[in-house]
Amino acid sequence: MVSTAPAAAARPASRGPSRRGLLLLTGLGSMSLLAACGGEDEVPEGASAGPEGAAGEVDPARLALTVHKDPSCGCCDGWVSHAEDHGFSITVEHPDSLEDVWSRHDIPRKMQSCHLAVNPDGDVFVGHVAARFVLEYLADPPRGARGLSVPAMPVGTPGMEQGDQLDAYDVLLLTEGGSSVFATVTEPSQQQVPA
Repeated sequence: MVSTAPAAAARPASRGPSRRGLLLLTGLGSMSLLAACGGEDEVPEGASAGPEGAAGEVDPARLALTVHKDPSCGCCDGWVSHAEDHGFSITVEHPDSLEDVWSRHDIPRKMQSCHLAVNPDGDVFVGHVAARFVLEYLADPPRGARGLSVPAMPVGTPGMEQGDQLDAYDVLLLTEGGSSVFATVTEPSQQQVPA
């Protein structure tokens, strides 16, 4: 667990990182280099210093996600691209009613966002959860957990980028009894998958 400072249409198979993804990855690499040059080589308390949770450590079958979203939601498409750029295999479905999807997966209104991703094991990832946290969760799911949620649509989350802006937010761990904080994000770099 990480605790850092604060009727269906299928998407075609990914052909590798998109131009947007490559630009994003290049930008993230530059940010990491700038951070290292600035002496910020400390890993936030509780954060992973290594590749823990990297896609290579997770059973590939668990990286297959079905994303339920509105067909016109562009930010959801941005999140799908982010997930694919980090090794996830995505199938997109456009249900007649997202309310039915929330109900079927027992996601309370206060935990909802604009889309829901589900893997074959039934783990749910609600909203704009950064791939880093999905990978960390899948590498070592906490006992009694059902998945992760980033309620609403915070600015700066994957798919909700607006320049350098970031609304600090919590990634919530969903359990049968409610939720708890899995990670708190206060800086864009905290969303990056460790190298």
